[in-house]
Amino acid sequence: MRIRELFEGNFFKDSDFTEPKNGGRQINFNLADDLAHFMNQDDHVYRRYTHPCITEFLSAKKSKKNPKPEIFKPAVQQSYKLYLQKFPIRELPDELDEETCDEVCSKLYADHDGHYEAGKYKD
Repeated sequence: MRIRELFEGNFFKDSDFTEPKNGGRQINFNLADDLAHFMNQDDHVYRRYTHPCITEFLSAKKSKKNPKPEIFKPAVQQSYKLYLQKFPIRELPDELDEETCDEVCSKLYADHDGHYEAGKYKD
């Protein structure tokens, strides 16, 4: 009995993340927002991939260069691989499409550019 309660009560089901569409299923959340959040909140991903890109972004800003949002692209692509491992939802694509990747890069760029302009990054 207890095993059944554990299995039925403590795990997410695919239906928590998907919805029916044209006889199939699709994810019911914004992947770009979720991935950007994952990149900023997961300790391993942040230290290994996100922080080095932020550092590169900040040094470009300090040297009066105008970095592009694509500066975050390597971090987004690597983070998505770890995102898939941590959240194995069947409906997620194996590779991140270019449009979603660009959207995540733009979100990260806007967030960190806003922090930079507000003076939140100290030397």
